Amino acid sequence: MQIEADQNNGRTRAQMIVVAVLVCLFASGMAGLLNFFKYRSNVERLIQERLVVTGQGIEASIRSSLALGMQFSDLGTLQEKMERELRNDELTRTIDVFDTEGHSLYSTDRLRAARGIPEAWLREAKNSDDGVWSVKDGHNSAVGVDIKNSFGLVIGYVALRYIEADVSKSVYVVAKQIALSSLLTFILTAILSSLALLGVMSRISRDVSAVEKWLDAQQTEGGARPTTADIRGPFGTPLNRFLSTVRKAEANINLLRNQLARGDR
Repeated sequence: MQIEADQNNGRTRAQMIVVAVLVCLFASGMAGLLNFFKYRSNVERLIQERLVVTGQGIEASIRSSLALGMQFSDLGTLQEKMERELRNDELTRTIDVFDTEGHSLYSTDRLRAARGIPEAWLREAKNSDDGVWSVKDGHNSAVGVDIKNSFGLVIGYVALRYIEADVSKSVYVVAKQIALSSLLTFILTAILSSLALLGVMSRISRDVSAVEKWLDAQQTEGGARPTTADIRGPFGTPLNRFLSTVRKAEANINLLRNQLARGDR
């Protein structure tokens, strides 16, 4: 019986440890995924905001030149400003300015200017409600802003092209770091939770064994009997109270039985 009980306790401990490890795995994995998606979202937002600021600077320069009576197609300093902004930003590959019909007016890449503006850019630019738009299309990914004249009419667009793979590459590097951190966190929490669980289950086993000995002693004729004070551990106090209550109840039942046997009322 004792061997069977020990085997049952061993199986129970193993099952509890497996459950604890699975819980740690789930928690660590979910935390890692949430951190990854949060990081990727923040990176995409920061990239868009940075490119929008650059585009708005170019748009402000164009609008100030137009306010001086210059024609949109005759802005001599615009090309130099676009090339300077391009050199200051490693992410941006080209900067393009095109009209509402999709005709390229200025570009830091003459070959791209000859090929024309991607249809996705023009479509997103025309459908934009707040004057800021973005397109994710591999090598043709871009962030753009509207160009408005002094009357608030849209007369063109500024597009800053970037390669989406460059962003994905940086995100992938961070993803590996997050995965490694999640793995180390899982291993550490699994070990600590397993040790803590073993400690708690050992105390529970000792308390249960003490209760079993106490109950066996109550049914044994003669011999020294352990007292409820022998039951210690985190569950000792409630178990002691329970056993004391049971013992008092048994004493009252025996008293009533004796009274009934004598015919007392």
